[in-house]
Amino acid sequence: MKKIIIALCLVLLTINLAAMFDDYEPSPRARAMGGAYYSVSDDANAIFYNPAGLNCAKNSLIAGYSSLFGNDFQILNTIAFSMQLPRKFGTIGIGLQSMDVDFQDVNLLSEKVYALSHSFNILNDIHSNLDIGYSFNMYHLSIEGFGEQPAFGINFGALATLHQRTKIGFTITNLNNPSMGEDNAHDIPQKMAMGLSYNPYNDVITSFELKKTFNGITEVHAGAEVKVAEMLYLRCGVRSGPTSYSMGARFNMYNIIVDYGFNTHTIDATHHFSIGYMF
Repeated sequence: MKKIIIALCLVLLTINLAAMFDDYEPSPRARAMGGAYYSVSDDANAIFYNPAGLNCAKNSLIAGYSSLFGNDFQILNTIAFSMQLPRKFGTIGIGLQSMDVDFQDVNLLSEKVYALSHSFNILNDIHSNLDIGYSFNMYHLSIEGFGEQPAFGINFGALATLHQRTKIGFTITNLNNPSMGEDNAHDIPQKMAMGLSYNPYNDVITSFELKKTFNGITEVHAGAEVKVAEMLYLRCGVRSGPTSYSMGARFNMYNIIVDYGFNTHTIDATHHFSIGYMF
């Protein structure tokens, strides 16, 4: 019976190979804000969203965990590290995203993304600021019984700040159109995201973004974050494709940050946790 179940899972994985390395949203903060994070990115998780936002991040280390759609066999783990370079050399980031599908101690599928990012400033005056960033991603796919295969992708992002309260973000993921599989027949998803975030008051962030997968639909994302106390932030969001609602919170004590994100889905809800340290 075990072999039959494994065989069925492998068939399904093979059929859906084109959906590998999907947008798993590794940041609970982004997930809680409905995914509207490409114009907000200002921590180490910017590596997985808009690498330009790294230049707004402090020295930090963030580790995340999620059981996707409530499935105890489909686990997403992430780790992201950011460090500011001396002088005007910008900020570098290193990240790992790992999505594993396990069944009875058998690893049916493993998707890993190793990312190296760099962000730097090209314009800074009293009214505006412009940061540019890029990421080099190494994708590693392993399917039980089918072997392993790597691929390489390049992301590019820009983040502009206008009059201190408005940010405009733009990102292209997998600019070089990487692919894998037999005869490189399956493209790793490419997407483009752009959006606007606005701070109407101090400690309040609102964001609205559009995200489109090449040859796919255009998704709408909107979210908000409010600082209600020195140690507590609350968040909410909504998105389309499919319609989903989300919420979450952050607890910040002595530079230790705990984030929680929750969003609904037609399959099942996902809970996402992370812990980080700013130094």
